[in-house]
Amino acid sequence: MMKTVISLLAKVDVKIYYTGAGVLVLLQVVLPVVVKLYAPQAAENAKQPEQSTQVQLRPFGRIGYEQLRIGMSLTDVRAILGPGVEISRSPTMATFVWENPDGSKITATFESDKLKSKAQSELK
Repeated sequence: MMKTVISLLAKVDVKIYYTGAGVLVLLQVVLPVVVKLYAPQAAENAKQPEQSTQVQLRPFGRIGYEQLRIGMSLTDVRAILGPGVEISRSPTMATFVWENPDGSKITATFESDKLKSKAQSELK
């Protein structure tokens, strides 16, 4: 049997905008996820410490953004940027966001699993 441990570390950004009509508060929660998988030990390796595999979100930059091409599959985009976070979905469309710890981000929209549009904010 394999044991899975999921660790969540939340980053919360609060932005307050003052408009003539009132106040708009934007609350953004980012949850980078670390997944550790632990495999059972074989009898001959019982004295060795438990092995683990970590999957972590990795930072990306303008170069990663420029590698994205309209028509790419979601799988190909994830190979460049990492898993991303799905922020909306309809029967044929899905929107994902990838955000770095410094707040820079990439937003991508997919139609039938193919990249339809991309946008970036504050990438270096």
